[in-house]
Amino acid sequence: MASKLIGSLLRPRAERIVSLAPSATDTLIFMGLGAHLVGVTEQCDSKEVRDCKRVGAFSQPDVEKICLLRPDLVLALGRIHSRVVDELAQRGVAVFVSRPQSVMEILDDMEETARLAGQERQGEAIVNQLRERVRVVGKRVSARTPVRVFRLMTEDPLVAPSSKSYQYDAVRVAGGLPFPLASEEPYTTVPIQEVVDFDPQVIVSCGRKDGEAPKPRCRGCRAQKPPCQRVVNDIRNWEGWREITATRDGRIYAMPCDLICRPGPGIVKGIEQLAEWFHPR
Repeated sequence: MASKLIGSLLRPRAERIVSLAPSATDTLIFMGLGAHLVGVTEQCDSKEVRDCKRVGAFSQPDVEKICLLRPDLVLALGRIHSRVVDELAQRGVAVFVSRPQSVMEILDDMEETARLAGQERQGEAIVNQLRERVRVVGKRVSARTPVRVFRLMTEDPLVAPSSKSYQYDAVRVAGGLPFPLASEEPYTTVPIQEVVDFDPQVIVSCGRKDGEAPKPRCRGCRAQKPPCQRVVNDIRNWEGWREITATRDGRIYAMPCDLICRPGPGIVKGIEQLAEWFHPR
């Protein structure tokens, strides 16, 4: 389902914006539109919004707190915010719902966000620079044989992005052959034997390198094993993973959340980093 604006802006441009996702917050700041933000979630961690009003958790934003801020526009993500979007629509609040399934759709949504904020030309110029960076990566890796890549998210259960996810597309754009996972859901569980049979040459994992300090837990995180705190070097010792080519060759990499888990401007830098891992110069 494509991204879309639900409802209508009550003025020519959105001057008061509430962001329900760190990726949307990152987008506004990256495009010089951070001053439009009047509310963000607890997980929006950019230093520029340290003093901004909080409207609850990313996964459970508070509709009452949102409405008290009198926003012209709320920025939401498709599936996770469907309940909130319905409630806001009933109250006449305009919501731009982003549902990107590819890298280019992320960039299109960034451009649309700038347009809604009345900065169409500025947004177009900035996003075109990002598109050019993606094009440069694509040109560099186009003559190289794609390497088999497994993008590891959670481990218990084992979850990876499907072909409906922009993360899957990011791996492909960077010159990788993503683990073939067809599903209507963007992320789904995977049997370990299928990963072994695929025999990835590269594993891209959430987490950190050996010796790096663990990332602080996000507010409200209750996960027993947060993927962002995983030491990726330990993967080689997991049962069933020792004989995988990526494990034997030591090609297991930790990717920061803001470069792959968020459908925002960081994805372009993430693609550039993936390309360097997949096809070193």
